Amino acid sequence: MHFTIDTRGQFQINIPEADDHTNLFNLGESFQTYDQTLPPELQSPVAGHLVNLLEECRPHSTEFHSSEAQRTIASESIKRLEKKAYKYLKRIQHMLKNYFWDTPEEAEAWGFEVKQTTGNIIFPKNKKEVLRVLNAYIAKEGTRPAEDRFEPPSLVEVTDVRDQLIATQKVCKSSKAQRTTSRIARDTAFHRLRETLRLAAAIIIILHYDHTITLDLKRWGFDVVIRSTKSTEANEETAPETTPTAETESAEAPNGTVDLNGSAEVVVQNVTQ
Repeated sequence: MHFTIDTRGQFQINIPEADDHTNLFNLGESFQTYDQTLPPELQSPVAGHLVNLLEECRPHSTEFHSSEAQRTIASESIKRLEKKAYKYLKRIQHMLKNYFWDTPEEAEAWGFEVKQTTGNIIFPKNKKEVLRVLNAYIAKEGTRPAEDRFEPPSLVEVTDVRDQLIATQKVCKSSKAQRTTSRIARDTAFHRLRETLRLAAAIIIILHYDHTITLDLKRWGFDVVIRSTKSTEANEETAPETTPTAETESAEAPNGTVDLNGSAEVVVQNVTQ
């Protein structure tokens, strides 16, 4: 639902966008702080809802940054572990090549693919294949006597890097899912916070200042600025004609401030769960 207030006025209100979390949250807190200083009968009818939204925004934002930090840490750890795993598999590939110089196909028992036409032991071509070869190598070496096992790297080292890689991948996947969930919840909360602040500003303008934007809205934390000449001229071209008396008449706000006219468009959108 769109509606416009004070189209011919001198001032306009700039409310932070929904993705400007810090400034939007600060505006919400400033509004709440000043609103609570007013007599109960003058306090905003949306004050309670605004408090609830502020309480939602903070933990959702914190949770998002926490999950993002965990994902980043896990992602960097995976890169280091993959580099280590590649290094181990390169060593193992060369050992198997030397050990099975005449019968390279036997290397397939340790998880490597062997090209029959050339006898080359093929290094795994992607991350999924790296993990498969690691698993196969560990399983095969585990069946052999300790004195017959290939090293370096030792079976313990290969097993350790494989286990760490799998565990870290799980953490990274979980953190990504948590980040997505918390981002959706955070964005929804801040979008509703912005809607509520726009509505709160409209209520103040209509009920307290006779449909006129005034600098007094700064008390609630709103950014009230002089409208640009270009914006004013555009509104004058589209605004309905008024009588000369109405155009020249000064509007005195309830607090006694004179000529504090302006314009703002307020948007209220119902979010269906």
